[in-house]
Amino acid sequence: MQFLPSFQPNAIYLIARFEIHRLVATPRGWFALAAFAIVWYAILRYGVFQAAAQMQNPDIQQFLLQGIGMLGLNQLLAWGQPELMVFWLITLTLLPFGVIFFASDQTCSDRARGTLRFLTLRTSRESIFIGRFVGQVTVQLLLLCAAMLATLGMTAYRLGAMPAELVLPAIQITLNVLIVLSPFTAMMALASALVKSNRMAISLVIVGGGVTIGLLGYLVYLEPSLQWLLQYLPGAQIGSLYRSAGWSTLDFAGLPLMQTLVLLCIGLLVMKEKNV
Repeated sequence: MQFLPSFQPNAIYLIARFEIHRLVATPRGWFALAAFAIVWYAILRYGVFQAAAQMQNPDIQQFLLQGIGMLGLNQLLAWGQPELMVFWLITLTLLPFGVIFFASDQTCSDRARGTLRFLTLRTSRESIFIGRFVGQVTVQLLLLCAAMLATLGMTAYRLGAMPAELVLPAIQITLNVLIVLSPFTAMMALASALVKSNRMAISLVIVGGGVTIGLLGYLVYLEPSLQWLLQYLPGAQIGSLYRSAGWSTLDFAGLPLMQTLVLLCIGLLVMKEKNV
């Protein structure tokens, strides 16, 4: 059957806006925001703040500089302040896993409740699918900005003022993390289109990802020349981002953006062909 996506920009906008509404104006959204605030308070208070405080000790600072040099992470120092360095490392490491849980319910609950059939009377399935994805990305951007502002506030508290030169690195970090998360959000959009519950979507991604990595690892073991296949897994560029800073980090944006596009195309095909 021919695959001809039918997009309605106004419907995509309304559905994306509803995702934001679900976050800020529903009990479930308030619970998610409260959980986010608690988790990030713990990360900032006991992770970022403590690490930044320890790095002010000359002995610890020298030890960390040696360790950073041995690991090839010298570019971390280019972020300017220890808070931004730790924020960069934590978000790149933890948030992709968080997105698997946070973005798992995009269209599956609509299918389970029967509201997907109701929505398709007024707009196309493709618009619903893309609208949910855009809404999830927008919510992630808002939460990332909130976390970054809290980190900058912590830096200003420690220094007694907000250095203007931190604004650009903060924007660069936020933009990069959002790009890193995009293929994981698209992957959850695809999983959500395949099943009828967010738990099944999470299980599908975890089990499917584990099987895929295991098979690729076995193939690489049998034929080492196939190791290049591992470079195309979602998040494969994160190791390179650890060793980068500034606008040069966008040199690695092509792979996650392409992965996002491919996953969304597959998801659109599934959404179009799958019965409500």
